[in-house]
Amino acid sequence: MVTKTKQAAGTGEQQALARVIKEAMKSGKYTVGTKEVISELKSAKLVLAASAVSGTDPAAALVKEAEKVSVPVVRVGKSSAELGKMLGRPYRVSAVALRVVADVDLRQLVGSPPRPPKVAE
Repeated sequence: MVTKTKQAAGTGEQQALARVIKEAMKSGKYTVGTKEVISELKSAKLVLAASAVSGTDPAAALVKEAEKVSVPVVRVGKSSAELGKMLGRPYRVSAVALRVVADVDLRQLVGSPPRPPKVAE
């Protein structure tokens, strides 16, 4: 299972989250909205979900669909209004699919251990 249930709360995670969102906004390679994210999951590398959407039907469907295609879902410790502000939107955003994420940031947000460096033989 690749869903991260822990909220992104650490300082390092918040910095990585801000960096990932900034890169996605620059490149334009993101999708906003729960229904739109569900339809775009095959091309996504990471899904950010607002913390307050856990009980709603679309959010449950989002997590199920993300598990089917092995896309990690990170619940950020923000409300949908705060997530919308982070994206520079004047409205609430409950989910964001990111198509471009650096591997280092992805590992930090998802919580998997860093890969050991390759040793030249």
